[in-house]
Amino acid sequence: MPAMKKTIISITALAMFVSAATHAEADTSKKTDFLLIGGGIMSASLGTWLQALQPDWNLTMVEKLDGVALESSNGWNNAGTGHSANMELNYTPERADGSIDVSKALDINEQFMISRQFWSAQVKRGILHDPHSFINSTPHMSFVWGDNVDY
Repeated sequence: MPAMKKTIISITALAMFVSAATHAEADTSKKTDFLLIGGGIMSASLGTWLQALQPDWNLTMVEKLDGVALESSNGWNNAGTGHSANMELNYTPERADGSIDVSKALDINEQFMISRQFWSAQVKRGILHDPHSFINSTPHMSFVWGDNVDY
């Protein structure tokens, strides 16, 4: 990663931490190259990617709650979960001419496939075990109604 991009990301992360961490106490004696804000799935995933790509970086994760994954990443909240976007109607808006724009769904699907490749590599390297404990296919169904809707 170019030095300027790394600097911008670090400054942005630090600014977010300073503005949001009113209850968190960070260990200031530890050198931090990249600060992960929040103990949810997104920070955990990004931290895992960064550790694999930049193993010499010192990563620090801060969480203001008493544990990790207690808000959006909590399983009952269904946010931050990986999905392929194949059945997400909000990613396939109807255009003015009545056709369906699938470009956003395709972009998200490609990102999800890259994530799956990364997790597969982690399993092959012995870093993660039993893929069925963290990734599973789940059937989806969409119900659409309206006049002359052709999906």
